[in-house]
Amino acid sequence: MSNQFMFADEASQQNTKLPTEYWKILIVDDEPEVHAVTKLALNDFNFLGRGLKFYSAFSGEEAKKLIDEHPDAAILLLDVVMETDDAGLQVARYIREKADNHFTRIILRTGQPGQAPERTVIVNYDINDYKSKTELTAQKLFTAVMSSLRSYRDIMSIDQSRHGLEKIISASTNLYALQPMNSFVDGLVQQLSWVIGGAKQTLYATANEEGTSYKVLAAHGEDSQVSVGQTLRSVIPSKALAELENVIANHGSFYGDDFVLLYCRSHCRAHGSVLFIGGRSRTLTADDHHVLQLFAENVQLAQDNVVCLEDSDHFLARLADQLMLHNANHFNNVLDGSREGRIAYRLSQAVNADEAEATALAWSLFAQARPLLDCASTAVAANETTCQQRVARSLKALTHGQHDATQKAHRALMERLERWDGLGLPEGKQGSDIALSTQVLLLTEQLVDWFKEETSDADIKTRLDDEKGRYYSPEFLEQALKLLPELRNL
Repeated sequence: MSNQFMFADEASQQNTKLPTEYWKILIVDDEPEVHAVTKLALNDFNFLGRGLKFYSAFSGEEAKKLIDEHPDAAILLLDVVMETDDAGLQVARYIREKADNHFTRIILRTGQPGQAPERTVIVNYDINDYKSKTELTAQKLFTAVMSSLRSYRDIMSIDQSRHGLEKIISASTNLYALQPMNSFVDGLVQQLSWVIGGAKQTLYATANEEGTSYKVLAAHGEDSQVSVGQTLRSVIPSKALAELENVIANHGSFYGDDFVLLYCRSHCRAHGSVLFIGGRSRTLTADDHHVLQLFAENVQLAQDNVVCLEDSDHFLARLADQLMLHNANHFNNVLDGSREGRIAYRLSQAVNADEAEATALAWSLFAQARPLLDCASTAVAANETTCQQRVARSLKALTHGQHDATQKAHRALMERLERWDGLGLPEGKQGSDIALSTQVLLLTEQLVDWFKEETSDADIKTRLDDEKGRYYSPEFLEQALKLLPELRNL
């Protein structure tokens, strides 16, 4: 082994205490001395506040296991000739093709360049650097590791940004539902933590109605999974906690040595949200401050829109309940003024008398949604599914209804494409999973259309017999068929 590679003329600090976070470095070489001197030369290495942590393998087969165990390794220092002349090259191919790891930077080191010519290796294998052991001094090794770590940092930053953008794009298709909104904010938080330089922890917390507590809605970085749902005060460090009350009270911001607190003002609620960024790896610039301010304004605006939509949903649900309550108090008038209501009431009486009144009342809400059901010109599955999505989004407010008739109407609208045999949409519900009141309202709709078309009882019976066990419960249709002459005259 070359004296140059042994770094005998350079001082080492073997007892240097490593930071609490590390960049993982995999050393793959069949010579134990190479492992020893590599660790010695890079013992005091530090990049972005992190030292290095080394993992060793002495053969190609050991290297493959090590790669599988540590997919988050930043750098692989890889020897070419080990148990075979091309063992290292096979490891390089394994990490890219079998392990599908395109992030780890591969630095190929060889003591016999003639067996693995640089040009051939660079062209045919996805490696990032090629070094001859005879020319690799401590300084050159330091330079190679530093440049590779910078590349790895940038690649991971891009990948994290990609994941964040995927969440944002996915959520942006439906910002009106609560879960997509959470996903949207989570994606923005992830993006933000990397845009400003890889913060260790980023938290976004929203206030309750009284403003007495701020709960973490989205988190990225350290302890992100356990932080979501917790109060902000319980998960931020004490030095940030000391500034939190002042930031909230003044609707302002605080930029500490390694953390940021930023108040996100709401335009529709008395209390907004707070953004916390901790463990920054660099000093924030004026541009960073501008990005943070944009985040505070725009993400809060998006959340405000969701809050306003939810308020509207609850308001409309209360109106629907009030309408059902009013109709219930004047039930006889409702039946007198609605043939469909009378048919639904009579059908429901025959199969479940306890639900007859609520089912008849539900018809008035169910009927109001009929224009929404005409959004597809042809009844193919794709168009029916589109219609169902439109109905679900337009009538989301009814999910908050408290009156039994409101709930029955909403459920019928959600189950209108389901089938008794389980071949329906969107959930493939089967049998008794479909509400009996849903079947009553759907059959009422069909019968009224047939009666208007003056379809004969014999034809109706033939059609309904064909739908037994497919679209409707056989027992339910048996009862309906017995009532057919009576229903026609209602």
